[in-house]
Amino acid sequence: MESTNNVKKISNKESEQQTLLKIADLIKNIRYGYIQIIIQDGRVVQIDKTEKFRFNDQKSK
Repeated sequence: MESTNNVKKISNKESEQQTLLKIADLIKNIRYGYIQIIIQDGRVVQIDKTEKFRFNDQKSK
């Protein structure tokens, strides 16, 4: 008896495209900070985003 699985398998190419789109989206939407991409065995396994918020010192002189 064959079981059916409704989970769509994502090909490596589709997975790579999704990863690149995610990285591009993070870059587009960050103003100050950094994005760190963790790679293991030639594959992206984690993306860390640290965003910084800078405030201008409004002191009158």
